[in-house]
Amino acid sequence: MFQCSQCNKSYQRRSHLLRHEVTHTGASSSSCPFCNKSFLKQEVARRHSKICARKHNQPPPAAAKPGRKKQSCDECFSAKAACDRKAPCSRCNSLGKQCSFKEQLATSPEDSNSEIGSPSPPLLRGPRNKDEPFFFLSHFTDPSVKEDRLAIAETAKRSIKRSLDPLYFHPEDLLFPIDLMSNYMAGFSVADLFLQPPPTMNEQFDMSFLSESACATRISTKLSDIMIELVETSRSMELVSVGQQNPLDTTELTSLLSVPNLSIFISAFFQSLHWHLPIVHFPTFDPGMVSNPLLLAIFLAGATYASSQDGKPLATGLLDVAEEYIFRQLANLSATPSPTGFTHPLPTLEVIQGALIIEMLQFGPGETGTRRRIRIIRHPCVMSTIRSLGIFQSKRGMALGACDDATWRAVIAEEVCVRIACWAFLADGFLTVCFNNHPALSIFEMDCDFPWSSALFEAENASSFNEIALANTSVCPLPSLRDFITRLLDENATGDLVQWSRSLVGEHFLILIYAMHSLAFQARSGLFGWISTNTIKRAAENWRGIWDSLAGIMAKEKAQQLGYPKHAEELWLLLTATLDRASGRGMGSRYLENAATDDLENLNDFIRNIATPDKTQ
Repeated sequence: MFQCSQCNKSYQRRSHLLRHEVTHTGASSSSCPFCNKSFLKQEVARRHSKICARKHNQPPPAAAKPGRKKQSCDECFSAKAACDRKAPCSRCNSLGKQCSFKEQLATSPEDSNSEIGSPSPPLLRGPRNKDEPFFFLSHFTDPSVKEDRLAIAETAKRSIKRSLDPLYFHPEDLLFPIDLMSNYMAGFSVADLFLQPPPTMNEQFDMSFLSESACATRISTKLSDIMIELVETSRSMELVSVGQQNPLDTTELTSLLSVPNLSIFISAFFQSLHWHLPIVHFPTFDPGMVSNPLLLAIFLAGATYASSQDGKPLATGLLDVAEEYIFRQLANLSATPSPTGFTHPLPTLEVIQGALIIEMLQFGPGETGTRRRIRIIRHPCVMSTIRSLGIFQSKRGMALGACDDATWRAVIAEEVCVRIACWAFLADGFLTVCFNNHPALSIFEMDCDFPWSSALFEAENASSFNEIALANTSVCPLPSLRDFITRLLDENATGDLVQWSRSLVGEHFLILIYAMHSLAFQARSGLFGWISTNTIKRAAENWRGIWDSLAGIMAKEKAQQLGYPKHAEELWLLLTATLDRASGRGMGSRYLENAATDDLENLNDFIRNIATPDKTQ
């Protein structure tokens, strides 16, 4: 608690105390340019000035430019990514982009003398143009790329702006992220994340007299509980005894796990990383009601993305402790299948969602020890839990059509189960493709429905959902994933595939190509005696035939798509390359030796050699 030295009032936040102390000094922070009235709060002065301008028939005051002075090249600044300010900078060089400081030089010529003329780093082999094959995969697997392999910043830049319902939070807290955010993200404005500004309030209304809402109280309590659980988990891990790090500090966690940060980091997650793992339904997401493991995973995912833009990492070991905490919760789950027809995802599903998110998040830093732990210990635990709950056989009980709010929530709950199954399968395929990890899940276990398109799943309410659903009533229903793959492998499957192909979207193509990668790994490893590489080649050709038949639709969808599915075609190219070279037992490629690894170098070498065969030695 922070106590005022003059009137003995106490506050939970230092920022609240500082704001209160101004009432004793009488100092004003801002004044109205039209009536010279003074205000203690800058945001209240801004709102008053807009109203006052209309009263005096004057144009409104110019808006202050948000964020801090730009400290990066134009491309990195637009992507909200770290920049080393070389010419070209390392990030633009690795992505093959034009690097320019034009906008910054125009506004700040005095800052143009440092590293602009420094020599550029040597160019790497591989595709340098977005239109070339393997452009994305060569960047994603490049060992020199340390951050943002999945182009999260680019995803966030193109994503719809999202914010949590202001009713979830104390109205007073909504004002603080504007100043708080500069501690986490250089040159970043809260307006970039929030679709609507905080509700307009009369400037005469003193916010300090507002009482906390029940929802905000519940959220604050949840954050306090999470902090206590993290500290206890940290101590139980006995990290001090092995000389790795000290247990988590409550002071540092208190400043991080705050309601203002929660609103920003959750919004950051749903604008960026969510599109690579869309298993949580944003329109019905209530931070005061979800389980602590899921809330923590989403919070830290958003915080990691946000803090990476400013180069300020989270507390040392925090992600490792959060991972341990979430997977302890996962280990305690009952193996009883979830009931059908529930309105909201059960805590069991939310723990699984949290585990999948923290698994994805922990692969980001690229530390070998962390990847090995996820690959060998954590990932099999998630797959085993999902399997025991029967989620890989999830099917919808209700047909797609118009529905009221209650029915909409019920069908969304069913869709969440389907998405958990599908993106868990994609996570398994990701480990197989990138790290030669033996598949923990067979495509023939996937007796579940295909997920809906993103547009349908992301519909904001029942009314929007109904509009999209009614427009798709003529779409041919798809079989289960298992049945679709079985037909792809069949040489007499043309009729069914043509009929089903009209219902496929980008996510479906990604799931199917990962399924074939998994089969190819098992076939060339000698684990499938009844499926030959020639059979998988035929399935790959069938996949490509469907893709080409929808070329116009897929090109349009790719331009609008966010996340990993837009790169499905590159994964098809990789599959055909591995199948063509499999008979040569690697032809000198360590990637085709099928030995599990915890780095991306083997895959990167393989991609660069097939992308630039003229340089292959």
